[in-house]
Amino acid sequence: MLVVTNDPAAKNLRLKVSARVEMVLAIKPARIVIPEFIGKDGSTDPLYAQFTGTKSNSVNIVSVKSANKLLNIEINKDGFDGDTTRQIKIKVLPGMAVGRFREKVTFKTDNTSVPTLQLYVMGESIGNITVSPRNLPLGKISPESTTRKTIRLQSTKDTFTFNVVDVSCTVKEIATELITVTPGKEYQVVVSLPDGAPHPIIRGKIIIKTDTEEQKIITVQVFGRTASAVGRNRRMPPAKSRKTKPARERETSEKLPPM
Repeated sequence: MLVVTNDPAAKNLRLKVSARVEMVLAIKPARIVIPEFIGKDGSTDPLYAQFTGTKSNSVNIVSVKSANKLLNIEINKDGFDGDTTRQIKIKVLPGMAVGRFREKVTFKTDNTSVPTLQLYVMGESIGNITVSPRNLPLGKISPESTTRKTIRLQSTKDTFTFNVVDVSCTVKEIATELITVTPGKEYQVVVSLPDGAPHPIIRGKIIIKTDTEEQKIITVQVFGRTASAVGRNRRMPPAKSRKTKPARERETSEKLPPM
């Protein structure tokens, strides 16, 4: 660090600043990502975290709170299965809604310096029907050609069967076609936009209805933009200005006789 002074003998001074950072209390890792699981069954294997920091051995956890009651959090300061890196056990109970989730778990402690700790738990719950993709980008749409994409629906279990009873789209210009690959097991929804798009930006939902209670309505976001809309969003480089001579200079140069 350079310090400027009013001392003529030492106008500039260089100071070296050093400090020791102490981690009092934390949770490691601070984020837990649960592998994909079937929502009605809950997560399969538990995941673990631990308390770290200089006060981790002496701290007491007063309470644990989460807005999602299906998150099961257990604490063992000695470590589950005798492993001190496994002090916090995280599982998802059966009944989680289908889709991605991100939940915050708050730990209240008796430490005055760190009264609360936070742990984020995220993942994706799936049903007996897998949908791919969950978001359908149409890409850059050309007015002269037909845009075509495919959504696939499959059963995740050999014993589970389902039927697609209806397919629609909130964008009236988009056409949908249902194809049965394997009855009760696999279907395809072909999404097409004939002869380009009437609007510069397309945004809507593909709505797929099945005969199952768990996933009665499946929605897939669809979006895209025309080539002209993409071109308008590109910034044009500024025009180069022409340099002109001042009026007096131009007048003088015109009156000078040729050499």
